[in-house]
Amino acid sequence: MKLNPIYRGILCCTLAIPAGTALAQEAIEEIVVTGSLIKGTPEDAALPVEVHTAADMNMSGAPSALEFAKTLTSQGPVDGEAYYFGGAEDTGNVQFNLRGLGSDKTLSLFNGRRVNQNTSIIPSIALQRVEVLKDGAAVTYGADATGGVVNFITRDFYEGFEVDASYKYIDGSDGDYSTSIMGGFGGDDTNIIWAAEWEHRSELDTTDRDFSHTPYTTNPVPWSSLTNLSSWVAHGPLPTVPTTETRELIPGSGLNLNTGEFGPMYGFVRDYTTESCEAVGGVEGKVSCMYNYAPYYNIVEDNDIYRLYGQVTSAVSDSMDFHLRLAFSRVHTPAAEGSPSQPVIRGTALNEGYVTQFYVPRTNPYWGAFADRTGLSSNPYYAGIQGASALLYRGFAHGGNPTFAQGNNSSAAREIDNKYWHLSTGLDGTFENGVGYDFGITYNHATLWNDDPDIIAYRLQEAMNGFGGPNCNAQDLDPNRFGTQNAAAAGQNGCMWFNPFASNFTGQPILGLDNPSYIDGAENSAELVNWLFDPRAEETIDDDITVDLVLNGGTGLELPGGEVAWGAGLQWRKRHRREVVESDFYNGAQPCVWPNRYGQVPRSPSDPEYNGCTPDEPGPFQFFGTNPPDRNSQDQKSAFAEFNFPVLDNVVMTAAARYEEFSGGLDATVYKVSGKWDISYNLSLRGSYGTNYQAPGITVTPGEVNNGVSNYSVADGSWLGSTTVTRSDIEPETATVWSTGLIWQSEGFTSGSDFRVILDYYDIQTEDELGLLASTNDIAAAVFADGKTNCDHPLANRVTFNGACVNGADPNFASITTDYGNGPGQHTSGVDLQINYGFPFLKGDLDFGLTATRVLEDENDPAEIDGYQLDSGDDRLGDLNYETIAFASSEWRANFSTNYSQDIHNFRLVLNYISGVDDERYDAENFASEQARTAALTAGGVYTDWGVKGDDWLVADFHYNVELPWDTTISASIQNLTDEDPPESRQELGYDPRVGNPLGRTFELGFTKRF
Repeated sequence: MKLNPIYRGILCCTLAIPAGTALAQEAIEEIVVTGSLIKGTPEDAALPVEVHTAADMNMSGAPSALEFAKTLTSQGPVDGEAYYFGGAEDTGNVQFNLRGLGSDKTLSLFNGRRVNQNTSIIPSIALQRVEVLKDGAAVTYGADATGGVVNFITRDFYEGFEVDASYKYIDGSDGDYSTSIMGGFGGDDTNIIWAAEWEHRSELDTTDRDFSHTPYTTNPVPWSSLTNLSSWVAHGPLPTVPTTETRELIPGSGLNLNTGEFGPMYGFVRDYTTESCEAVGGVEGKVSCMYNYAPYYNIVEDNDIYRLYGQVTSAVSDSMDFHLRLAFSRVHTPAAEGSPSQPVIRGTALNEGYVTQFYVPRTNPYWGAFADRTGLSSNPYYAGIQGASALLYRGFAHGGNPTFAQGNNSSAAREIDNKYWHLSTGLDGTFENGVGYDFGITYNHATLWNDDPDIIAYRLQEAMNGFGGPNCNAQDLDPNRFGTQNAAAAGQNGCMWFNPFASNFTGQPILGLDNPSYIDGAENSAELVNWLFDPRAEETIDDDITVDLVLNGGTGLELPGGEVAWGAGLQWRKRHRREVVESDFYNGAQPCVWPNRYGQVPRSPSDPEYNGCTPDEPGPFQFFGTNPPDRNSQDQKSAFAEFNFPVLDNVVMTAAARYEEFSGGLDATVYKVSGKWDISYNLSLRGSYGTNYQAPGITVTPGEVNNGVSNYSVADGSWLGSTTVTRSDIEPETATVWSTGLIWQSEGFTSGSDFRVILDYYDIQTEDELGLLASTNDIAAAVFADGKTNCDHPLANRVTFNGACVNGADPNFASITTDYGNGPGQHTSGVDLQINYGFPFLKGDLDFGLTATRVLEDENDPAEIDGYQLDSGDDRLGDLNYETIAFASSEWRANFSTNYSQDIHNFRLVLNYISGVDDERYDAENFASEQARTAALTAGGVYTDWGVKGDDWLVADFHYNVELPWDTTISASIQNLTDEDPPESRQELGYDPRVGNPLGRTFELGFTKRF
């Protein structure tokens, strides 16, 4: 198979074509190369660019945006799968993450113009190709391009009508399906293209996959001791005036009982037995019946993506072209399933934390059955017992939450509804003096809506006291105590009681298990449950307008290789972002757990008048924080220039620089030099060196305090509080990027064959990277080294303990505070390798291709906060790295393909490989001894290293395409031929959603008809 000379130039000189990429058949005369300001053919450039044509992607089963992103070997972990614990709002919203530096450092372009980072707006049916620049490009495009650029390019011209449809069969699911239509018409000077698409993914339950549905002794991560089958501490008479006095349940345990608020301890009982706990699928713990929340979640959520696209291109004159492009998408997840309710990390008690936060008076009508069932009524001090506090608790766990049940699920589900607009218009052409111009205005708009329900803590306490429900109105007779104090009015005149005990649910609904402690009629009403929750709905509106002007031409200066060319331009960008939070519970109007009318105000715990609300204003929810709505704006102005120097016929050098100013008096200057040397007809060398920058994001507000949650290793994976304070001395982060490579292109072993090898080395060093100065997990690991509390540690003041800090006690804390600012940098380097060999075979063409990336280094600089160095640097390579969430750094990613085409048939076999990662939390150096490590890996008395040593991921896909008469194409794919499970991972769903594919073997049929 001989190549057209222009394509041979492309392959030799610039493009890093991935394995199996088909080459377009039409000739290319002049294009704008991604990463350059100067028009020309790609053979004039020296940057590593992958080109993925639409034709080739169709031969690979027409992958979705998420599937395409996951197969790029230069890609790191990818968001977009349904993953509640890593951002449910990203479901269906694909963000590229080149070089694994983070999605904020990969710039997405749509026809060379900025587009929203979530690329769901791109219309696949209208695509001509995708160009992936695997090199920093801040000089050309501005911020956000440290890791590289992904440029989606649509067709310039189309006439006719096309219909696409596909269906993918997935075991345990209703399958995924899509349909697209596109039309195009016009005359000699004008062409109009329009398109519409719909993609649907169907729900896949965790119970339908073995790796997401495991016993506690296999994967303990999705099991929680914060549950509605808990232990209760019986108390004597309530103190007349509540105080913050505490008493440890067991000396040295750190479990502090609120005796100054709830009265002296008169007993301790479990509201479950071994038998009743196991009957509902639980595991008996020390003080609670642990429950597995994974069955309430989904591996894949019901998700719909709708797209509309319109494009007008017109030749205004012989030297001026006009374009107008309008795109819209909606990404809707009606129910992202989650836990029936969130755990308690703060409550209504005066003391902070998640221990004994809620109190049930003896007058609660469900008390008697509870006391008899647990044996509390036999306590010799029973006559003096006035109530009980839950040691570890959440309102709904075993039994689900039938009030919010949808379909087979019984959880407090989230709804996510995101809408995106992209409008681009402009003129390009050539002035009479030969200078080219490209003027464009780009507008991006996003409306992001989602909710995430949580229980309003004081309402739960009120309902336990008999004053729950939307119609309760009772006089408070005791101003010295929080809540309504009026025993005679409890449960009267519209006031409702909440039953917090084991008798309130019929059984485990997902697994179909009966609850032996259930009492008919003891369940809580839907009206009351609805009243307990706030949907925590928020809407974020983001507007971004960019004006670009780029000029280019020749200087008239001749070098031995030709004329020196130049490009220069200006860019102005304005961004507005605002949040709409209507709920007064969620928008910060209620800064404390109890409403303002009760006199609870934020104070330091050292303040004599402190009454349970800390200065960070934690808000009224038992788990989540609040979100006072922000309004932010950001301006950006830049000037940039590039020169192309054809030093010799076979040596080309380029040099470019950019100066940019941002809001707040910040600025940055970056530069880049690159070159290419064609040593011979077959061999070329290329290289580049430059600097990049990343400006503080629009949401970065100095001094802002954000309350969230993190998964803590020292607390057995529990999700507890995490507070982030934004520093006031923030500056742009910087990066140094360089690369070098070689390209070999020749005929193969037989006449008519082609052989190509592309080898590139890259090196990226970021400095003062914007992010956490130290993760809350790192702070926790330092303060609780070897699993014991060190109250004298320099960072102990960043820990909010459950009561007083006790030296040597087990970790017992509610929250940890860290700072956001210019933190440690990151260094990564590696090698990209591509080998392609094609030759005539029988009556067709046979091609072999290999694309691989070997990461050589992935290191973080030392983390330091408050003058304390937490580590000497972190080698992330080969690990599943836990900071706030899991993030895998694989050493190898590779694709191998074999493609055979003959007449109307095309057959393709693809092997996808990702090397496994080890869970860094269980590295031996993190433990004082092997005994301590063994203890950390023991669950229910059973040692389990399941998912700690990650396996490699190797799957094979087969694709077949046939071109039938009447302009019809039929495609068939079998993905994951051997039905491989994704590598086991010690995460909630049992696998890594950012890397692995949970679907197993799938079968897909596609149909395309052109008119």
